[in-house]
Amino acid sequence: MEKPIKKSINGIDVYYIKSDKFKTITWSMVFTHEPGTTLINEYYFLSNILVDNMKKYPSNVLKYRYQSSLYGLDAFGSAQAIGNNIVNHFIVTYPNEIYLEGEDDLSKRAFIFLNEIVANPSLRNKKFTKKAFKDNLDEAKELHQLLKSVKDMYAYYKFTKTYYNDKKELQFNFPENDTLDQITLDTLSNTYDDLFKKDSVSIFVTGDIEEEKFDAIIKENINPIITNHQVNKTKREFPYSKELKPKIKKHYDHDVSQSRIFIAYLTEAEYNTKEHASLAVLNNIYGGFDQSLLFTEVRERENLCYYIDSNYLPEENFVAVACSTDFLNEDIVTQKIQDILEEVKIGHFTDELFNQAKDNCITSLESLADSQSRYLLQHIKSFHLTGHRYNLEHRINTYKSVTKEDVMNVAKSLVLDTVYLYTKRGDTHE
Repeated sequence: MEKPIKKSINGIDVYYIKSDKFKTITWSMVFTHEPGTTLINEYYFLSNILVDNMKKYPSNVLKYRYQSSLYGLDAFGSAQAIGNNIVNHFIVTYPNEIYLEGEDDLSKRAFIFLNEIVANPSLRNKKFTKKAFKDNLDEAKELHQLLKSVKDMYAYYKFTKTYYNDKKELQFNFPENDTLDQITLDTLSNTYDDLFKKDSVSIFVTGDIEEEKFDAIIKENINPIITNHQVNKTKREFPYSKELKPKIKKHYDHDVSQSRIFIAYLTEAEYNTKEHASLAVLNNIYGGFDQSLLFTEVRERENLCYYIDSNYLPEENFVAVACSTDFLNEDIVTQKIQDILEEVKIGHFTDELFNQAKDNCITSLESLADSQSRYLLQHIKSFHLTGHRYNLEHRINTYKSVTKEDVMNVAKSLVLDTVYLYTKRGDTHE
């Protein structure tokens, strides 16, 4: 893919990411809110309520019928944390009209449809309807009830609560169950107004496109209510310290058949740096795939758990191990997870495993170019966090340069932050 072309149209930053690799075009309208989590549920609701409550298409039948006339245009919204900011994405994807005989205004109609989603919802007295609000609130509550019924998901949710207990301002849950009762029709409607009065807005377009044509589409068809405002975009700063005292917690529940163990290690690696790449390789060696040390030693060789893996979340600044085991094996598995990391620190892993782990990371990176939406999201995140485009080729070369010593060094830099067990032992309580 070519380098993104940045323009300012009607005061809005527009990024064109050209590629003839895909037969589709994707528009993404991105609203960035001021830092903070106070209105996290409102932002989450907006992603759903705007797509499902269009004034021009008051029923799903009418909306889907029109989308069909746009060659099956797909439309959706999402809320996501990038740094300390929450952003709302509103996205439409459709076939590129250059491949459709006699069709030359599909992109214009798709962009108008995107504007209708964002700027022309069904309102009553400048507020969302009570029914639309109630439907979204009920759905969010049902989602949490579903979460509680799936033990692995619920255990992970409780683990994250423990991990963020001393860094609550950094946690982003969608929806945030603990504050659902604080959302009202007024707070939701006021948050919607803020999209146009306070938020930063940018537009991303990917596909085989002509700049001049798309410049004209935006200039002539963007709703005048959509205007850009200056917003403070910041990275999250995690409380990294070598002297950090880990949080150790057990959560007891009578209705569980096996223990879930989560262990989180805090890192200070910066996003898109050499250390970031080294940690991704470390994660693969540690527990990231089926040849990793945790998998082969704890699960396969010693048969101590039902599943075990590790994940590196660079935007959350941690490497987390997840494991399911028999109640009687809790202590030994917890210790082995930590012992194996100590082995990595002193280089007790084979060259074969190191090379395979690195190759897997590079293959995963290269696959970004095969997904229009994933590649687009990387650019959105990179422009937000660094002010620069996402340079896939540079990232791949960075991963290729990672050495065994780099892996050992980042392993040594990890700090144990949380040990969380979801188990049946002891008295039951929430």
